Amino acid sequence: MENLLLKIIDEKRKELEKQKFRSSLSKAIKDASKDRIPVIAEIKRKSPKFGAIKDVDVIETAKIFRDYGACALSILTDKNFEGDIKNLMRLRDLKFKDNKSDRIGLPLLRKDFIIDEIQIYESYIYGADAILLIAGVLKEKTCKFLEIAGKLNMECIVEVHDEGDLKFIGDANIVGINTRNLENFAIDTNKLELSEKIKNRENRIVVAESGIENKEDVRAALKYADALLIGTSITKNFELLKEFVKK
Repeated sequence: MENLLLKIIDEKRKELEKQKFRSSLSKAIKDASKDRIPVIAEIKRKSPKFGAIKDVDVIETAKIFRDYGACALSILTDKNFEGDIKNLMRLRDLKFKDNKSDRIGLPLLRKDFIIDEIQIYESYIYGADAILLIAGVLKEKTCKFLEIAGKLNMECIVEVHDEGDLKFIGDANIVGINTRNLENFAIDTNKLELSEKIKNRENRIVVAESGIENKEDVRAALKYADALLIGTSITKNFELLKEFVKK
């Protein structure tokens, strides 16, 4: 007679192996750079400053971004952006689909305002491969949060906005430079020059965030960055992503 307990335990072990599995964001960026421009595609339905952007289905948009060459997906989970952490779990479930058209094997970045370590564990449970940490918000906590995420095998993009933020990035292997002022939402592309002041720059990945609307913006950003995080423009017009990833 079949041992039902052993069968259940075996099934549970397989479930947990999937739950523990994490895709590497840094590897996805490096692999993509071999034949295209690495773009982390953000599904952005709403902006708290500018209102509704486009009423898109998160799952279907994720599939389109995958097909159009994105190396990873940025999933907004804050309600002010019409985000929902449940979307992380929905996309996570598609990583292991047998049907290729349904499978979305791209790394998932949770984009939110992480201010408490419980959100790191929450991100892990809901299936994030990486999380965003805003150095200007967390300050001295940044390194502690990096350590917690690392123990869970999750990578982090540590976001900076000015030179003062650089002292909080620790040993982060991915640094994001956000050209948008989070207080008034103005764009200042000169902020990308911060890349030149990052210590040990050659061993880190720099991601340019915000304000990329056309191919000229892409070329300008790549003078300082290794990858791009783009949301508004490609959510409005999916076809732009095809152009942005072309070298």
